[in-house]
Amino acid sequence: MKMAEETLLQPQAEKPETPNEPDEFPTLHISEALLRASATRNWTEYTRQKDDKFCEYFLEWIDKEGLAYWHELRYEHIQRYQRNLLDRGLAFDTIRLYLLPVRRTAAWAASNWPERYVNFCQSHRISRRDGRSSTYNEDEGNPYLSIHKVLDFLDWLARKEGQDSLIIGVALQGLAGLQMQEALRLTWEKVDLNEGTITIDGVVKNRYRIRKIPIAKVIMWLLRRMRSASNPQGAVIPDYAAFDNYSHAAHREMRKWDAGVAIKPKDLRNTIQTEAIDGGWYGYYVQRYVGHAPATIGERHYHGDQGKRLISFFREKVVSHIDGEVDKWKAPADSPIIPGPRLAVNQ
Repeated sequence: MKMAEETLLQPQAEKPETPNEPDEFPTLHISEALLRASATRNWTEYTRQKDDKFCEYFLEWIDKEGLAYWHELRYEHIQRYQRNLLDRGLAFDTIRLYLLPVRRTAAWAASNWPERYVNFCQSHRISRRDGRSSTYNEDEGNPYLSIHKVLDFLDWLARKEGQDSLIIGVALQGLAGLQMQEALRLTWEKVDLNEGTITIDGVVKNRYRIRKIPIAKVIMWLLRRMRSASNPQGAVIPDYAAFDNYSHAAHREMRKWDAGVAIKPKDLRNTIQTEAIDGGWYGYYVQRYVGHAPATIGERHYHGDQGKRLISFFREKVVSHIDGEVDKWKAPADSPIIPGPRLAVNQ
């Protein structure tokens, strides 16, 4: 209180001078605004690199529009940028990520200098109905590999040196329906080789998911073969710390295996659901097996899937069909991904 009185009672000339604030109403370049707004975020290095790419896409578009400063941007610009992304045929979630740096920076600038900048994105809404991904086209669909094609790819990989990690990743995606993140986060402590199950847990697409599923015999064989040479406490797929590294490696090897395959590594998980629909065994348990949440009140409350009963239903209604398709595969006599007769009995 004494210090406050001294400050208030001192002559005006003796008051401490307020330092000049040249940044009070800054004329921000668009690139500078994006950079300063992202610097306020507490991100990992991987997330920051991703955001930098999204900013670069917007800056490339801005250059073509002849804009340089943040105060030049208007609501119409973000609408035109979104239309440009739609015209490129990008999916809704991709468009949302591309627009995120612009929306975040508009809010940041308006919060810091409300007298100079307005949040021109405040009333902007992104609707799935605006995207082409929400329209159904009979001639198009999600790309996928059949179970037999996945086995062909695994057989080809297994004949090369140093591909064990990639083999397990492709098998978990293609023959167990795991998301890429789920496969890369799986650790050996979550693998029960005696029970023939794996437990998947972690955050995927901003949601925490956990489920325990039985797996096909061919995956069990691959896991048993790899377990003897692995760290029992570490990751099942140890060689790919970042998702991009795994994705690039899988894509590169797929192109070497078959140049006509036009599928992204993340789409390997489409195999189980597509085969189930085509084979007539798609239903509630397939959806739960691949990690989809119950969609209706009946599915949430009236399915008898509590505890270990769900595992038995998964074996009966999902895994048995996968094993059946594997049995129909015309495997080469020396295929390294299929166990021999003696080991097959134990599986």
